[in-house]
Amino acid sequence: MARVWVTEPKVRGRSGEERGATLLEFALVAPMLFLLLFGVIEFARLVTAYTAVWTGAREAARYATTVGDNGAGVPRYLDCVGIRDAARDKVVVVDIADTDVSVVYYDLAEVPVADCDPDDVTLPDPDATLVSSGSRVEVTVRGSFDAVVPMVGAFIDGATLDSTQSRSIFLGVLGGR
Repeated sequence: MARVWVTEPKVRGRSGEERGATLLEFALVAPMLFLLLFGVIEFARLVTAYTAVWTGAREAARYATTVGDNGAGVPRYLDCVGIRDAARDKVVVVDIADTDVSVVYYDLAEVPVADCDPDDVTLPDPDATLVSSGSRVEVTVRGSFDAVVPMVGAFIDGATLDSTQSRSIFLGVLGGR
């Protein structure tokens, strides 16, 4: 019987030059990939923050136009504290203060007649004589966005997020004032 010698093919390994080239390619491409990845994450955070501000303005305007009172006898459409609280309850990913929620009341001719800003002397605070059925309440919520990743933050850091929502106030289905 003849002997058959089976030889394994030589496994060709990477030379030092090939490994160095791969490392160099990774070093050149990795920062751009990470910037893209973190940019997408920060953009998603920005959209989430804007959605929260938008929802806060919508819910505050809804609160101001619902029927009923705040439990202390103040009608909801005149309850400035309740309107601000309704906005803050929905905006959980952005810090907002009382000054970040603006509430303005308009009469039927779209003229501003009152607001919820105690420091504003141009418009009085709302009372039942200024706001009638069919009046409109406009709520604006402002917030700011700060990025977590400094490289991405250079583009969007300190972005101001504003949302304004308005609804009509109906004091009663069968009449009111």
